[in-house]
Amino acid sequence: MKIKGYTLHGDYYLADEVITNATWGDACRMKEEVTLPNGKTVVAHTLSKEELETISDEEKDIKGCWYWTGTRSEDSYAFISCDKGFYDHYVGCSASDGGVRLGFKNPF
Repeated sequence: MKIKGYTLHGDYYLADEVITNATWGDACRMKEEVTLPNGKTVVAHTLSKEELETISDEEKDIKGCWYWTGTRSEDSYAFISCDKGFYDHYVGCSASDGGVRLGFKNPF
């Protein structure tokens, strides 16, 4: 089922666009209420590394853009998702650090 702005990949709907220029902290707090075709709503959020691991690397990739996962890898690093899988990335304070791709588990 098509949901405006989201496409089903595996068991998760992922946003069709990456929101750029977001820190990891911003990404973890970012949420969006999405109205489904049946009128119910779900909350899209930054998916964890574990959630994203259920989706193929090809389906996670958006034109080479990388984006944060909601999972820390160690004190000053968190995982990013990109066309080559998952990597640790420094969680600096700069807003130009990365992107956010919201998603939610298939509710149907």
